[in-house]
Amino acid sequence: MKRSTFVLFGIVAVGCAILLPAWAISREGGEGASPQNVPADQEEGKELFVTNCGSCHTLYKAGTDGVVGPNLDELLAPPSPTPPDPATIQPRVQNAIDAGIAGRMPADILSGPQAEEVSEFVAQVAGDR
Repeated sequence: MKRSTFVLFGIVAVGCAILLPAWAISREGGEGASPQNVPADQEEGKELFVTNCGSCHTLYKAGTDGVVGPNLDELLAPPSPTPPDPATIQPRVQNAIDAGIAGRMPADILSGPQAEEVSEFVAQVAGDR
């Protein structure tokens, strides 16, 4: 390999190593990355979700745009002519928080009242765009 080709490759590699992380950090995210207003009684669940779940999961009302876990708006409340029933969603979310999902989501990220707050929040807002 010619020396000039090696130098050019090195410059491109260093440029990518600097510019790509800077771009990723500065990007604003998609539509779901904008914070959304929720009723006061859901605010604690929203904050707990954002802090503990939002880096993995997308949920429009939480303003999160996660990249690892599923989009909870689509998974729990797919577009339908009838609105989703929070009473059927809440136990599914609570079970996922308590038991985790083998190889994909650790168990007990939250527990007790905090887990309940998050599961109730997600059940109320999933699919609410």
